[in-house]
Amino acid sequence: MFAQVTKIKQHQQGLSTLLKHKQKLQLQGAYPLARLHVIESQLLNHLYVLSDLKNDAPKDYFAGKNLAQVSHLTREEFIKLALENPQYSDIYTLVLQKLNFVNLSNTADTFFTLKASDQLSHYSILKSLPSQWQLEDNKSLRNSIINNKEVLDESATTILFSQSMSESEQNNAMSHTNFNIAYPALVNAYCNNVVDLSDILFRVFAKTDDESHKAKLLALAGLINDPRWDETCLLFCTANPNQCQYVLTHFVYKRALPLFIKLMGQGVTQKPAYAAWLAITARELAKADKIALIEPVASQKVHSGINLDDAEHARQAFALVSGEQLLNGISFTSKNAKQKLKSLAGTVVQRVLAPQFEQQKACALYHVLLSAEQWQTYIEESLSAE
Repeated sequence: MFAQVTKIKQHQQGLSTLLKHKQKLQLQGAYPLARLHVIESQLLNHLYVLSDLKNDAPKDYFAGKNLAQVSHLTREEFIKLALENPQYSDIYTLVLQKLNFVNLSNTADTFFTLKASDQLSHYSILKSLPSQWQLEDNKSLRNSIINNKEVLDESATTILFSQSMSESEQNNAMSHTNFNIAYPALVNAYCNNVVDLSDILFRVFAKTDDESHKAKLLALAGLINDPRWDETCLLFCTANPNQCQYVLTHFVYKRALPLFIKLMGQGVTQKPAYAAWLAITARELAKADKIALIEPVASQKVHSGINLDDAEHARQAFALVSGEQLLNGISFTSKNAKQKLKSLAGTVVQRVLAPQFEQQKACALYHVLLSAEQWQTYIEESLSAE
């Protein structure tokens, strides 16, 4: 019995530790695909053991079932289980992405079947499957939402405005006062390579007050090669250092590296800007020499921070390597991005490559972080089709 308890404790601790590692890794925006695959495989192994020992385990993640039994649930049964246990959302998302479920429909009518039965909340779980983003024509429903005649939750609205739209319909959506409508429409335009997107983004950004909304818009802008956004990004990150790492990791064009250096030179943004620098360049920087404080405590020594001269030398070295974009130290262009980045995973990797996929799938890749196995399959299939 003691050995059983010890085994459960070890697997529970392993699960908790790996979930934290995965969350920390995903914050980087770009990281080795192999590393994510190892973490997810180990997570699933821990879950298999804990679900088998559910009668003795302190937590029962699957309502008295083991994972083998869970994999035979219908879609409706699994979604119900997941929605009833939101505190385990990371676990349920991983399980949904890794296991094959009975009756997990890939057809477009799933959305409208759930809507008819007031169960669109299911899409907060189903959105992790890109196959569930491909809907049939739904212009009338989108018009009802744009005209405020109908309201859907954020997940459903995002998927609805990730479909093919006419130019006038997309313009109406992008300029909508409801951010849950405007943002997915803007992402849709990015995934569809709309040429004047940067100008449209400027207009939406100017009338947006919410800090988190501005951060999302700036992140999207960072994927566009428009230097007009650099000063805006500098000012926003300085005023909102908690958003700096997220926003800055999306500025993947090499010409934006001076922006990183400026933000690393400011005390308030030095740490998040350096984290973003590492995600983009994978190049650690030397520490600056210690300096004496010009204060009564001048005898103390403190680190002045990042060696910005080293950062500038690194920037110049990257400029000499062919390719106008940079991620995890890899220089690439739009033409060779999939081949160059195939060993990487992460939010920024998916978003950089999203416009090279079919539109609905592209929008899913922008909004949803896939499992290592899902992402590897997408990359391999796309490369083999070329």
